[in-house]
Amino acid sequence: MPSVKVCLWNIQNFGQNSEKYNGYDVTDRANTMRNAFVARFVHANAIDVLLIQEVSSSATAALTDLQGQLNALNAGGTQDWCFSWCGSAIARGNVDEVQQPRQVAFRTGARTEGYAVLWRNAQAARFTMIRGLYDIAAGTNGPGGAAVASPLNMSQRGRPTGETDGEFGATGGFMTHQKYPYQPRDPPPGYDLMDNWPRLSYPPTARADRLGIQWAKARRPVYVVLKLADAETLLCPVCVYHAPSKQTRASWGAYMSGLAREIYAINTVDGADAPEADDLVYVRKGVFGGDFNLSVNQDDWPGDYQYFTAPFSRSYDGGASRRAAPRENEGDNARRTTIQILGDNHRTPIDSADPNAYLKWKIDLIFYTSATGVRAERVNLLTELIGDAAGGTYSDPLESVADYMDEVEDGIDDAPDDRPERLHAETGPQVQVTKRRKKKRVQVWVPIISGAWGGTFTDWDESKTQFAAGDVTDARRAAEYLHIFVSDHLPLVATVPT
Repeated sequence: MPSVKVCLWNIQNFGQNSEKYNGYDVTDRANTMRNAFVARFVHANAIDVLLIQEVSSSATAALTDLQGQLNALNAGGTQDWCFSWCGSAIARGNVDEVQQPRQVAFRTGARTEGYAVLWRNAQAARFTMIRGLYDIAAGTNGPGGAAVASPLNMSQRGRPTGETDGEFGATGGFMTHQKYPYQPRDPPPGYDLMDNWPRLSYPPTARADRLGIQWAKARRPVYVVLKLADAETLLCPVCVYHAPSKQTRASWGAYMSGLAREIYAINTVDGADAPEADDLVYVRKGVFGGDFNLSVNQDDWPGDYQYFTAPFSRSYDGGASRRAAPRENEGDNARRTTIQILGDNHRTPIDSADPNAYLKWKIDLIFYTSATGVRAERVNLLTELIGDAAGGTYSDPLESVADYMDEVEDGIDDAPDDRPERLHAETGPQVQVTKRRKKKRVQVWVPIISGAWGGTFTDWDESKTQFAAGDVTDARRAAEYLHIFVSDHLPLVATVPT
């Protein structure tokens, strides 16, 4: 059966170009090397739509490069990849509904992050991408730089009340004496169903912000709508969300995102495939996921995600009746979604032969409508990379990283006098910098190749040897490569039948 494959992936600090994220040898090459792996993954797994979290506001060059690398892998030289990106928050609280880019912010408290989508636009036999209800994109680029409409939308309304498309009666709800409209507890007297589509206030992301939920400058879901080659279903929303990092705020974010209107209903389209603002249709096929920054331990179910997974109901605790991947009843190793190379609070290098030893947090999830044949999974890139010896899918990206490592090593002898550099036999190249410790300035050695949380190799020469051979053979090298040069999150992939 024909299908569309969509991927949701937190590619940490995508498009950033700074010492903090790319090491002290700062070049655009870091983004190019990362994109080489991402493009090979997308091609090898036949991904049609890629939604990225943690996108920099200055990601134009990185997105253009990824678009080019994806097109280069297309069979027959087809140039059909497009991209668009936007911020992750509503800029000001007095904006009732964002309708233009200046009303969308990348800055969310202490972080500067957004979303990006890349998609194929020459696949009409399976799907087409519906343009956004409003143009909120920071930028959009079609094949060869051609003009193309952005498909991005920002989730701003709560779940519906009453009938939608004549068959669905999901409820909103509020407690008249509470500041926060949706609480995970039995409703006290005074609970009433809402007769409209409520605005959803999301939690702030920075420690400097007050401990309260707010409308402006807080990350909220972004979604695109696929028109499927399926006369019965037609429209399939794909939503992505990146929650705040702080646990309390992340919990609020999970509740609020689980109430987003687009899990239940979306705008219909007219004969020209333009979205109609005042007409809604029930969602039969849909995908919603991302980095919830909230534990996915078994005892957290169903409470933390009840609005996604609970059955349809005309009460406050009803949900969207979605299935989750990774599944809540699977083992811990199958549900971990982040990669680590340092344990003990990022202090002690892990050196294990077990790929599962390098997986840590269970915080990325994808929710999908399984009753309609949609399937979803977490892709364990560690095992995919280690088992790639015969296929050679990732040989070129690995070899280009090895060349980069050689160049960094060769440049150590030419370091400026005020920034001495050295090659540590195990952990790799380092640079001496001045840092403040307890109100004193001290000289410390830090990795030149830093990665997500600071690069630490356990055997520099062995890592470089395996990368140069284009063949990773052990779990530690796979974890180093992915964590430092790609991302510290695993991708989530959903397959939608058309």
